Amino acid sequence: MMTPELALLSHLIERGLAHPVYYVLRGEEWLACGQPEKARLDFLAARERAAELLAQAEWGYILQAYVDRAEAGLRECR
Repeated sequence: MMTPELALLSHLIERGLAHPVYYVLRGEEWLACGQPEKARLDFLAARERAAELLAQAEWGYILQAYVDRAEAGLRECR
């Protein structure tokens, strides 16, 4: 089932606004909808994108938080 939140986040990602936070939030929403495999893919994408940005950032606290949330989500998918 596609919730309004999933639709909005998917729209943002598809439009090229693939910021890690959108993947984390969509992954959390997929989990809430009982779709752990879709959630896992989004958490993996969030972790990868956040790690890429973190490697370039002088201040990476927010990006590290996205990595941490993605890791927590991946643990829930198992």
